[in-house]
Amino acid sequence: MSAASRMHFSVGLSLCLLGFALVSLFPQPAWGQVSSPRRFRAKIQSPTKLHVSWKEPKGQFDSYKVIYTTEPGGEQKDIEVLKQEAKLVIEDYDPSKEYNFKIIAVSGGQQSKPLQAKHEAQQSGVAMVQSQKRQDSGTREENNEISEAEEEFMCKTPAIADIVILVDGSWSIGRINFRLVRTFLENLVKAFSVEFDKTRIGLAQYSGDPRIEWHLNTHTTKASVIDAVKNLPYKGGNTLTGLALTFILENSFKPESGSRPGVPKIGILITDGKSQDDVIPPAQSLREAGIELFAIGVKNADENELKAIASPPEETHVYNVADFSVMSDIVEGLTKTVCDRVDVLDKTLKVGREPDPNPPLLSRPATW
Repeated sequence: MSAASRMHFSVGLSLCLLGFALVSLFPQPAWGQVSSPRRFRAKIQSPTKLHVSWKEPKGQFDSYKVIYTTEPGGEQKDIEVLKQEAKLVIEDYDPSKEYNFKIIAVSGGQQSKPLQAKHEAQQSGVAMVQSQKRQDSGTREENNEISEAEEEFMCKTPAIADIVILVDGSWSIGRINFRLVRTFLENLVKAFSVEFDKTRIGLAQYSGDPRIEWHLNTHTTKASVIDAVKNLPYKGGNTLTGLALTFILENSFKPESGSRPGVPKIGILITDGKSQDDVIPPAQSLREAGIELFAIGVKNADENELKAIASPPEETHVYNVADFSVMSDIVEGLTKTVCDRVDVLDKTLKVGREPDPNPPLLSRPATW
């Protein structure tokens, strides 16, 4: 080998080693090793506030990276979002601009393929349908326009249930937030086949003193229950959850109130604060009576108290969200879990044995 050839080989080898060293020192994120987030949603909360949320991906990950740009303007922002959040509130929202999002799940040095979504500029204050697109194997799928109606979960089990909802109506909630509670309740009711000979839904509201808003046998159609939800009055008062739990055991889950023998019984509590009385004995009494309890906490709710109330396992029976504005994000997960448990409870009641208090864990939505 000539001197010139040896020099050329030496320079080439050095460049290769330098390139390897740079890659080792500054590794690029690995794409596709982590599952992508799903189901982008955007909701205008005020003229200057946009609430963005998504479904968490399957599998393990550490956090999210959200990248968004605006048009016109082209300004890009990179924001890290905690794993348990799965949402972002844009405080300086400009409705005249288009927002383009990339939402990435991060696990160590690995990143998912981005969930890409676009929030259109608003025309005459009318919210436009969101469009969503994904990258898969390096190619883009066509935009899929999604609507809330297409995403609503419907419980298809032939099993029926007696469901009693217990709503905290204390002063700490406030009238504006109580409207969001009504919306949540409406979406919850929509998931079930409500008829006199199918699933029945009753509701009690409490603060200092609980009261029946309607019994299990009051409304015989889904439309009638939804109408009652829309007209549910705001009570006001203190937070005595223990007293309210005893109240529904003694008043709602009774034959004269429409509770049926041999039918799965579900209790769903919604509260925004810590109870001023003991919740453990009354919750235990309900569970011992065969009533499966779900506990939903909002804002200032005490999570340990929610866990003490709910039936096991807490992973599927306790929900705690940071604000009333994001309650809608847990509706699907809650209704799916209730539906699954009604099916299991129905089968165990028919064969005459006690239901398993520790069923296999179901996937659960992120808490907020």
